[in-house]
Amino acid sequence: MTEIYYLVIIIAVFSVVQSIFGVGLLLFGTPTLLLLEYSYSETLWLLLPCSVVISLIQVVNDYKLIEAKKRAVYLVIPTLVLSLALVVTYANGINITRIVGILLLLIGVIRFSSKLQALLGLMVKKHIQIYYIIIGVVHGISNMGGGPLSILMSTIYSKKEIIRANVAFIYLILAMFQLVVLSIISLTSLRSEVMLLIPITLASYVFTSKFISSEVNDKKYTFILNVMVLAYGALAVLKQG
Repeated sequence: MTEIYYLVIIIAVFSVVQSIFGVGLLLFGTPTLLLLEYSYSETLWLLLPCSVVISLIQVVNDYKLIEAKKRAVYLVIPTLVLSLALVVTYANGINITRIVGILLLLIGVIRFSSKLQALLGLMVKKHIQIYYIIIGVVHGISNMGGGPLSILMSTIYSKKEIIRANVAFIYLILAMFQLVVLSIISLTSLRSEVMLLIPITLASYVFTSKFISSEVNDKKYTFILNVMVLAYGALAVLKQG
């Protein structure tokens, strides 16, 4: 019973975060469950269905704000599928937690540095197709595609609502293909706890939408997310040190 309590708390907290920021369940839920010694496949089976629920609601509500439809399918999906298949197949020889921690630290440093963001912004504008491909690889090997994805959308857009809508759409596509790959090659399967966690996710989203989201302005949005990314990155790396 203790395990399910922990899972409920983790899902509830990061569902609130994802409801506000567009990322959260995967970006922070992944290192949390890995640090609790869940396998990478188990972590994905627990988080992805819940992430799909929030992303689907956000996509339906804000579909008119989404502009990244074709690129998500043609550029992100092939590299996601290939990299995820390789990681799941050879999971025993890969330190996923350390990879996740390093990527989070890198993402956090970039988000806190205006100079690095400006440089990355120039690179993204010149090579946006390559950047989408990189997102697919990063998400496949670590479930951390939300980091570079949020950086990309923050570079293109300034409004929280537009950033969140486009992140949610690509997140939805990524999660659906991740579940397909896991269904085919993973030795683990969908856990029964998910039937409880999905309603928790829905309740957290409804509560957040009504009482919290409107209180978080764009400046708070950026700062809070950056601090959380750095904190989790440091924790994941130190834990594996």
